[in-house]
Amino acid sequence: MAQHRQTSEMDITGIGLAVADRCARRIGRTLRLPAADIGDVRQDLLLELVRRAPRFDGQAGWPTFAKLVIRHAGQDVADRLVRERRRHGGSIDDPERMSDDDGLWPGGTAGAGAIHLRLDLQRFLETLPEPLRRLCHLLAEGDRAEALVTSGLSRSEFFRQIHELRMRLRAFGLMPTPLGRFGRCLSR
Repeated sequence: MAQHRQTSEMDITGIGLAVADRCARRIGRTLRLPAADIGDVRQDLLLELVRRAPRFDGQAGWPTFAKLVIRHAGQDVADRLVRERRRHGGSIDDPERMSDDDGLWPGGTAGAGAIHLRLDLQRFLETLPEPLRRLCHLLAEGDRAEALVTSGLSRSEFFRQIHELRMRLRAFGLMPTPLGRFGRCLSR
């Protein structure tokens, strides 16, 4: 018969802090958040744990309860952050809604904005695994049909990788332009 160890208040606090910290850092890495925002995410997770603590019945143990609560709260926080980015930067799933007059990003990008965009795109390219980086360069050199042929990938794998690029751009905090202009801005 298993004996349940009594959990002290120090253990409860330490476990909650450790789990919230790991989850906040994971969200920060995934969404490429600055350190201050990671701290805010950690606070949100801890607040949710404190809010739900009265529901703890001791049946599964505090570490399990804390992990589940923070995991679910973390997903809610990440979803909220992605929605906010999408709202402020537009949707990457609908690049066709932009006109040719929009420039690289909606509203156009010139001057310092173009420099910042170039630096952001360079950092983005550095984070990509080699196959996706190669695909970006193929898209930069020609149109999508040429890139498909040159890549040597099956059609479904080619478009799966383009979709992955779009998701990675979203997680990085950037919004791609239509593929032709997206490729050209990566090659400059």
